[in-house]
Amino acid sequence: MGDVEHNLDRYLAAEQRLNTFFAALDYCFPRCIAVEKRKNGGQPVAACCQNKYYAICDLPHPAFERLRQEREKRFGRPEDHFWADPVSPCSYHNPHNGCLLATHKSPICLAFLCREGIDHLRNRYGIHMYDYLGFYYALEWILTGDLPERDYGEFMAGIAAMTARVKQMDGAPL
Repeated sequence: MGDVEHNLDRYLAAEQRLNTFFAALDYCFPRCIAVEKRKNGGQPVAACCQNKYYAICDLPHPAFERLRQEREKRFGRPEDHFWADPVSPCSYHNPHNGCLLATHKSPICLAFLCREGIDHLRNRYGIHMYDYLGFYYALEWILTGDLPERDYGEFMAGIAAMTARVKQMDGAPL
């Protein structure tokens, strides 16, 4: 397996772990999207998806190109998606269901948690380690191969610890 494939595999493992964390946290829909939809008379909202971040922030690197290829193989090219009532410039943002990308998100999108979400992590769960930009850069470095194996292990363990804490405090099975 080449370095690019190895880096992509590590990235996708981190993405899976972060998706589990965000699912356990269950912050975005109930505390943001649902609230905004009520304020907006039930109309779709873009919430944090305000640009084509994958096109703006992805690096010119072979691993990012592989991520894009795999994303498009699974979810189509951005230009394949057309929404009658778009609320976001991002072609992967379905106005009624949010992001179409269950996997293969760009690091910028995968890492994002708004200020209110980070405050919720700190105030409700006592989790102070989530730093949106720090996670974003770590995910970039995983893809480019610049994050050493030891640091990758610590990153993955940190996500697992945050997930366990959220589940424990919310009474969910670990």
